[in-house]
Amino acid sequence: MLVSVRSQKPFPLGGITGDGVHIWDADLKVIDELLADDRFIDILWQSVRRAHPTAKKTGRHRMALNRSLRTAALKHIKRWSFPDTFKEVQRNLDYRAFTQFFDERIPVASTLSRNLVCIDAPAVRALNEHLITVARQRAVVQGRSYRQDTTVCETNVHHPTDSSLLQDGVRVLQRLATRAAEVVPAVGSMRDRAKAVRNRVLEIARAARSRGEHSKQRRESSYRALLRIVRPVVTGALRIATTLADKRVTRHLGWQEELVATALKAELDTMGERMKRVIRQTRARVCRGITDWPDKLLSLVVPRTAVIRKGKAHKPNEFGRLIDIVEVENGIVSDYQALDGNPDDGSLLLPALRRHQQRFGRVPHLVATDRGFWSAKNERAAQALGVKRVAIPATGKLARTRLRLQRSRWFRQAQRWRAAGEGRIGTLKNVFGMDRCMYKDADGRADDAMERWVGWCVFANNLVFVARALQRQESDGKQNGTTTRQGDQAAA
Repeated sequence: MLVSVRSQKPFPLGGITGDGVHIWDADLKVIDELLADDRFIDILWQSVRRAHPTAKKTGRHRMALNRSLRTAALKHIKRWSFPDTFKEVQRNLDYRAFTQFFDERIPVASTLSRNLVCIDAPAVRALNEHLITVARQRAVVQGRSYRQDTTVCETNVHHPTDSSLLQDGVRVLQRLATRAAEVVPAVGSMRDRAKAVRNRVLEIARAARSRGEHSKQRRESSYRALLRIVRPVVTGALRIATTLADKRVTRHLGWQEELVATALKAELDTMGERMKRVIRQTRARVCRGITDWPDKLLSLVVPRTAVIRKGKAHKPNEFGRLIDIVEVENGIVSDYQALDGNPDDGSLLLPALRRHQQRFGRVPHLVATDRGFWSAKNERAAQALGVKRVAIPATGKLARTRLRLQRSRWFRQAQRWRAAGEGRIGTLKNVFGMDRCMYKDADGRADDAMERWVGWCVFANNLVFVARALQRQESDGKQNGTTTRQGDQAAA
């Protein structure tokens, strides 16, 4: 059972007299006022109904939605893990007041994780959209300036090699087969091949450290031996999955064991198919020398991981997802996209401009990006949409008129402002944790964990910078009021 809001203050903290609980942190105080909007709770209700349609009437008691929202926001603002969030909220009165737990018991880390996973990626996007709407209403952003760039958010995987993927797959399949044999003894046991696989992987690693034709042949023979060991494991795991689907085998199980058997069958099928893909790409690379294999699998747990090359000398290959970031005034990120593969930056400009036009009801006055987004078609299309100044450096040899344009004062100022967008990406990564995605896809839900993680990082960034912009507005208003009063007194 789930409730929308639970924030009853205890008697020592003003529960009867109506006195508010003071939050000493200046940013959290303004963010507390922003999150008091009922529209945020409505968005969370829609997300929970998508995952659990009967959550309002049935099921165990969960965290109230206002507490889930505030705990998730605080976790990403401070870049805490779930255990850190539990410990910090438990011992800090400021954080208790912000999350509205007050003197109640704080849920442990695992409970926080299970409750926050109910907020899916579309809900996090809707939270960001509504926050942008609030920022527009309070004159924090107008959408007149626009800069766009891409970066990489790495997935939480180790460096992928074919041998390590095969070893990981064997370990996972054997663990699932062991659990299946405990639940349904009729499926039989599987031979433990972990030691044989480990020895072959060590042979491959030793051969890879040597040079020469002999080392290459030894590595290839070790890979062939590894594949001969892995294939029976995959075949046996798929056989166990087929047996778990047989009603004659599972008809004597209780309802709990039947649910476990169904979940194990789904996991065995999924992991078995992924292992088949790894076997095919390993045979193509080792036996036939095909290195450019289409749809290469780099992780068994996060299959959408891609190899992305951004031209960094210290990190030429990054394993994760490409993230498209659009920023407007006051450090507010107005749009983000978690992309599949490694698309060309130039293909991202016009769709993002159209989304900006829908969001703000106008096209930006200034568009500034790096040269990766440039093409004559993009520039003409942006101007056709109504953008007055398009500051995108052209590539190749420049004509005299183009060179004069890029040396103009407004163009150079726009490019200096565009370069500050690198700092925004650094803030998202180093302050709010967008460097590596620590979420996993929710079981049984078509949820994009990467988009959910990036959305929370963007939401935390926007909350902080909208709060600081509102504090500046209030400070400027007070200063102008003081100046006006002093002028009136001097005139008198």
